[in-house]
Amino acid sequence: MLRSRSGRALVLVASSLVPLACKGPPPDQVRLELPDVVVSPDPVHATVHVRRGGTASVTNEKTDFSVAPADVASVGADMNLTCRKSGDAQVTASIQGVTGSTRVKCRLVARIDVGTLPPFDITKGPVSLHASALAKGGAPLEDVPITMSSESPHVASVSSNVVTPLAVGETKLTLEAGAQTATVPVRVVRSLTPEALPLEGGRRIYFGLPDGKYEVKVELPLDHAFSIEWRGAPYCAYKGSGKSHVSTCVLQSKGGAVVDNPAFIATGSTTVGMNGISISEVP
Repeated sequence: MLRSRSGRALVLVASSLVPLACKGPPPDQVRLELPDVVVSPDPVHATVHVRRGGTASVTNEKTDFSVAPADVASVGADMNLTCRKSGDAQVTASIQGVTGSTRVKCRLVARIDVGTLPPFDITKGPVSLHASALAKGGAPLEDVPITMSSESPHVASVSSNVVTPLAVGETKLTLEAGAQTATVPVRVVRSLTPEALPLEGGRRIYFGLPDGKYEVKVELPLDHAFSIEWRGAPYCAYKGSGKSHVSTCVLQSKGGAVVDNPAFIATGSTTVGMNGISISEVP
């Protein structure tokens, strides 16, 4: 009976030593690899490299992780890091008391701000679009890249953050940053400078136009009654009062627009020109 108990004890001691023997010596060096910037709440895998005796390899052995500050991110048993909020953190991997650390920038995008875009004018060429990736609370995330694409590249093409208007029409721009996407409408117009011809002794001005869709905008220096007449499309006639006046019309055939002369309204001058008047071909 005594021998039997001693034998069992020896077996237990020997078996308890097996994991220690398999564990091996501590590594000479531990190196932790993570993306410099994480822009999504989706987990990213932490790769741990160990060096033993001049040989380096990626390891899956038991690794203890710590994150400081702990509320920025966490690393699970599956060696995946998850950002909890935007901020900078130091992540440390430890194997048998040997550690390796790296810094991670968590940049969780809550929304993309691009504002309301004005019409893009073909005659004015490419425009640099300034969009911002924002964290929860509205803080800008300067180091988060934003990509843009155009739904109709023949209307407006995109290269990096530069939008080039190519044809009168409408399209949409899609902006992506981190896990967020924003879609904004884009309107492309073409500014025109048709010849200004005097009517009624210069009190009014006529602009001849081919068939198409046009928009006439007039800015007066003072509030005043104003009228716009469309030759060939009387149903588009406009009358209003104020400083700003806008009228849009589709000309089915050659026609034009007749507007009150802003110079005559302001000073009684009968000089004709485009001052205060803009005419655009619009979608």
